[in-house]
Amino acid sequence: MKVNLVRAGVLAGTVALCGSGFALAATGQSAAHKSGAKQQHPPAGQGQHWDQFAKAFDANGDGKVSKEEFLAKRPMFDKIDGNHDGSVTSDEVKAMPAVQKKGGTGQNFVAHFDGDKDGKVTTAEYDAKRSSFFDKMDKNKDGMIDQSEFKAQPASEDSGA
Repeated sequence: MKVNLVRAGVLAGTVALCGSGFALAATGQSAAHKSGAKQQHPPAGQGQHWDQFAKAFDANGDGKVSKEEFLAKRPMFDKIDGNHDGSVTSDEVKAMPAVQKKGGTGQNFVAHFDGDKDGKVTTAEYDAKRSSFFDKMDKNKDGMIDQSEFKAQPASEDSGA
């Protein structure tokens, strides 16, 4: 269960940093809240936010995201890597405003992605997990993720993004 939460969180973080999908969801929620209506949003990681995902990663605009397109961008990693040295430590994760707001330590991110367990996540380690995540999302194994494959992902799906 812990792994599933980390994976769902990683997917949610990627989507949020790639296209501000959660900002859009929060805006909708605020409007619904002001009108007195209750609006429910499906949990992140259940195939929501395809438009933001495609906008962030579909470089050629063909409506599909290839593995090369997906791995070419690291919006979450690049944002967290505060000193731009090509690696992320728990201190850099902890310095993120969203992590500070929730009182996080950054250890979960590092533990999930740090393949050699040296206390930092390199781009190679990050990309290895993301590559595995992509392969699991690519249900028909054609080297592309399309909207139907993206939406088919349940929240507990083993992502490793």
